[in-house]
Amino acid sequence: MSKKLLRYSCFSFFIVFLACAPKPKIAAPPLYEEMELGIDEVIAKAGDDIEVIKAIADIKIEKNNAPYSSISASVLIRRPGQVHMRMYQLGILVRDFVIKDKVLYVLTGKNDNKLRRLGMELYNAIIWWDGYGSGVMFRKRGEYIIRTEDKEIRLDTATLLPVKQEIRTADGNIEVMYDNPVNNEGFWYPSLIKIYAGDFTFIVKLKRLLKNPALGEFDFQIPASG
Repeated sequence: MSKKLLRYSCFSFFIVFLACAPKPKIAAPPLYEEMELGIDEVIAKAGDDIEVIKAIADIKIEKNNAPYSSISASVLIRRPGQVHMRMYQLGILVRDFVIKDKVLYVLTGKNDNKLRRLGMELYNAIIWWDGYGSGVMFRKRGEYIIRTEDKEIRLDTATLLPVKQEIRTADGNIEVMYDNPVNNEGFWYPSLIKIYAGDFTFIVKLKRLLKNPALGEFDFQIPASG
């Protein structure tokens, strides 16, 4: 083998090695590591300045640990308790629904009350701090644990990012796991959320999460009554 060919082969191998090597995990800055915070401070720092969040996500759905479906989604979440979710498959809008005042309004696609459960699971997973103001909080082994009558969340004490959440509902218990923190212009959030609800698992990969985006004319619009 010529020296030129050998150098080319070694260079090609190096490029392939770099492409295949796992990327190191990004760690959120430990801004609160030396602080001892109260529950009001934790909730304020987590989301006091957020009224609306827009999530662009890919969602894989498993049933009984086997692949079931997959969608792309644009999810608008507005406090308190409002969701506008547009679901796409192969780039085609297949579902468009709004949840307001606990009522489901299906604008596009088949009406299925399971959509309401999915929308509220995403609401509680992403805007996790909503509804914890009346809870009790204690610190244990590097985590803040906040409990209410029907849910519990664990937060990293150094970053205030969520680690795990458990929610009790009339339909059963829901477990939410958080991972892979990313930074969007100083706004840190977990880009991977796994929601375990009965036989179903929702693996949510957040491609973007935007604070207080400008709303469009048709966002959160519901059909006129009557």
